[in-house]
Amino acid sequence: MSPFKLLYLFHLGNCFLFLRTNYKEALKFGFYDFQSTRDWYREVTTDVGMHRDLVLYWIRVASLLVTPIAPHFAEHIWTGILQEPSSVQLALWPTPVTPIDATIIESGAYMRGTVKTIRDAEISFLRAMAKARGKKGAQEQRSFDPTKPKAVRIYVATGFPEWQDQCVDIVKQFYMKDEDRVDDRRVKELLTESRLIKDKRAMPFIQLFKVN
Repeated sequence: MSPFKLLYLFHLGNCFLFLRTNYKEALKFGFYDFQSTRDWYREVTTDVGMHRDLVLYWIRVASLLVTPIAPHFAEHIWTGILQEPSSVQLALWPTPVTPIDATIIESGAYMRGTVKTIRDAEISFLRAMAKARGKKGAQEQRSFDPTKPKAVRIYVATGFPEWQDQCVDIVKQFYMKDEDRVDDRRVKELLTESRLIKDKRAMPFIQLFKVN
């Protein structure tokens, strides 16, 4: 995943929000989420360290993003830390050199969620170990040593389950592009005809698929 592309996405979205005076959304996406992206990059590069040029690029873009609401702070970063010869007020927004690949962004977000799930599971296991000390079953849990290097095995499916493919096909059939919506009534009818309606996983999956 290219970190530069992720930064471009936040930058473009923030520009659009500022133009529409959606300051609350601009603050969220252009400041808080932008910092979260930096924190994530720092976290996943702890073994090799962050790239200097990318860090400086992040600082430059962050300074530009906060200029409308914190001009004095942005000016200090721009001329004092980045040593730019002219004021931040004269700076132009960065221009992306390549189009945004949404697939890369979504893949990165998926991996971020997967890593969090793995770490949360480890934390839960450690808490269970702490509670089980001196109790029955503690002997088995002592086989896990949290101080030693750990590894995780991830299995990736090459295809989706058949019931999911059927659900996707049904939604595609009744997606009305002009209105940008799905005909839920027809979807339900076809789910009933195919007996997928009895599968408790079908409707939640379809709802999530529509949102995505």
